[in-house]
Amino acid sequence: MQIMAKHKKSKLGHMPKGWTTQSINDVFDFLTTTSYSRNQLNYEEDNKVFYIHYGDIHATYNEPILDFKSIDEIPRLNNDIVLPKNIQYLKNGDVVIADASEDYEGIGTAIELVNLEDNKAISGLHTFALRDKKGLTAIGFRAYIFKNPNVKKQLKVIATGSKVYGISKTNIQKFNIVLPPLPEQQKIAKILATWDKAIAKQEALISQKQKLKKGLMQQLLTGKKRFKGFDGEWDKFKLGELTEIYDGTHSTPKYVARGIPFYSVENVSNDDFQKTKYISESVFEKENERVVLEKGDILMTRIGDIGTPKLLNWDVRASFYVSLSLIKKSKRIKPEFLEQFIQSTFFQKELFKRTIHVAFPKKINLGEIGHCHIHLPSQEEQNKIASVLSSADQEITLLKEHLKNLEKQKQGLMQKLLTGEIRVKV
Repeated sequence: MQIMAKHKKSKLGHMPKGWTTQSINDVFDFLTTTSYSRNQLNYEEDNKVFYIHYGDIHATYNEPILDFKSIDEIPRLNNDIVLPKNIQYLKNGDVVIADASEDYEGIGTAIELVNLEDNKAISGLHTFALRDKKGLTAIGFRAYIFKNPNVKKQLKVIATGSKVYGISKTNIQKFNIVLPPLPEQQKIAKILATWDKAIAKQEALISQKQKLKKGLMQQLLTGKKRFKGFDGEWDKFKLGELTEIYDGTHSTPKYVARGIPFYSVENVSNDDFQKTKYISESVFEKENERVVLEKGDILMTRIGDIGTPKLLNWDVRASFYVSLSLIKKSKRIKPEFLEQFIQSTFFQKELFKRTIHVAFPKKINLGEIGHCHIHLPSQEEQNKIASVLSSADQEITLLKEHLKNLEKQKQGLMQKLLTGEIRVKV
């Protein structure tokens, strides 16, 4: 690769000489799409037609290339649905674009289909389906056309709406895209595919380690597998008999630029306490007249993604929202053990049978959490179990950090390649 030396100005900003801008309508044909809802979809293997839903483009498919050999989370259309006669099935290399998004960053998110083989797939609700009609684009590069920063910037310009942003077919047909020469497209696609393989390999390794840890939890947290020197029956308690449980504030506080951290479900679910909102000192003092967070306490989600715990193993000065429950530290149970036990299949089932499923999002009332049963070994055995499972968690965390680094490196490389800031030799 080499740094770009010569460039020219275009409607979409600066680009290398030899690169062109063309309208989408000149490069692609628009295929017919369908509008089936989520309740008409399933994940049964015997169903014949895959369905590309715009929601999955935003939330499920993390990479621009949708590889049917490696992605499992592709829904299928219910077999009892009769498709119209003019239906157009997708082929390898076709591009599907989400025409609606709840935020600006998601506008024009695109995926390219590969390894379809004999499978049938159709483009669905709130999508455009595109097929190269002149051979001007390379397989593996087509979805990246819409990742070009200058292209994304212009897509935001043509988007309309307030709460949900949309792109009309009329606007996108006239929209210009940036195209390097075909050999350069092929080389760029090959480079980015190499990074995708490394990312997929790392994701598979993380998944494998998570399955191993889950199996280990099933053995250790049920007493089926015991460490040498430990025997005897475990005691059975209700969680409320071992500790106090509280909820957070019931009112939405006024956030400030700096101040006291205010934890939410997102912080716990994403295990990310760096990105947090802040409240003022006065709000903090008022909220914490009732309950104070301390090192050794556990926050647990109780709305939506119920039962995700986070041990507060740092010095804490923060408040938290009602959607979280606070399980106070107790002399009778080691917090490191309790955090692991909450994640066990047994305790998750205890939560599930007490969850209100008719509500959306689903939730569990605070009082019900205390009625969940817990099996408790001696504190020495608690320490041993927690230590082994925590070591597994640390290994998974390191693997995830490496994955983030790979994704960040690919993102930086992609931006330079797609703008021509760095050129590939062909």
